[in-house]
Amino acid sequence: MNLAAAMSTVIDSENLKAFSALPLFVYIVDYTPPVTNIWANEKYLASQGNSLDHFCKLDLWGTASDADRGQWRSRLESVQQNGQTVVERSTSPGILGRPVTVETVYSPVRHRLGPAAALAEPATAVLVTQWPLEVKTQLESYTLYMTSLLECSPYPLCFFTFDGHLITCNPAAVAVFGKTIWLQSDIFGMGERERHGLGPDGEETAGSARIERTERRTAYENMMDALDSDGATFNVDLPIRRRMEDGSESLWYCRVFAQRHQDPITGEPIIMVSHQDVTNLRKVEGELGRMEMAEHANKELIKQHDSDVAGSLLMLLGESFNGRGFRFQDTDEEGEDGRPPGGA
Repeated sequence: MNLAAAMSTVIDSENLKAFSALPLFVYIVDYTPPVTNIWANEKYLASQGNSLDHFCKLDLWGTASDADRGQWRSRLESVQQNGQTVVERSTSPGILGRPVTVETVYSPVRHRLGPAAALAEPATAVLVTQWPLEVKTQLESYTLYMTSLLECSPYPLCFFTFDGHLITCNPAAVAVFGKTIWLQSDIFGMGERERHGLGPDGEETAGSARIERTERRTAYENMMDALDSDGATFNVDLPIRRRMEDGSESLWYCRVFAQRHQDPITGEPIIMVSHQDVTNLRKVEGELGRMEMAEHANKELIKQHDSDVAGSLLMLLGESFNGRGFRFQDTDEEGEDGRPPGGA
């Protein structure tokens, strides 16, 4: 965290969840004697076996050694007062007493936590971030893998906030949509009237403009309803009109796959979207569907034709179409040999 960002942002109870989501040990300390703990995230509290209330009430100055007090005075002067950032490597007790090698970063911050919430001006303190080297290595490997995946994917991949603002994307997405990409208008292809009422909170606001209930808007609303928990997914094929370079428009189909994730830095929910042109696939599927329908129709025609031919043959053989035998009608007179008159 650089000094400009640290000192321009005031930490309060609303944005603490961003630190709670980090897989790191994070706590805030006021190094002004007597040194006071202000806040710590759950991961750090679990490693120490403390509650937040107990952590904030610890008597650090009274139980510290002279060496600890000397270090605290140095951090007070260099970090909290002069705004420097200090990086150290040390060993932390870790969870269940297992020593953990960590990289510790001391950064200046301003906050409105605890008693400082009632002050007119934010108070200064030090934000302590401890990176377990094992976790740091895993995160770096994961980041490298995800970066390679994004860079090498032939399909547009984008990450959006839930109000539709782009966080980052890969080169394939830039090639298709440009550097400015919006979830509603670019990915789902919605026009202005289709987007009417879709505010950041997802609620429709009253207005004079008529809302167009199109397939694209319905798909967008279904996606927002489906992504109600981490890991939830949604996919749909959408018809979108694309404006060509000569000014004409062409209809194409895109396959949108969306999945809900959590931003590892802010802890806020985000949407990963994959966008794939499936126009040719839809054409092939349509041709296959027509071929199957034609084959089914031909089979029905042949079946009906065979039934008609069979019925005609049965009639010629003296049997009705329903299979009942044909009987000669009885006569009053019989021949001398018992055969019908005129019999051979």
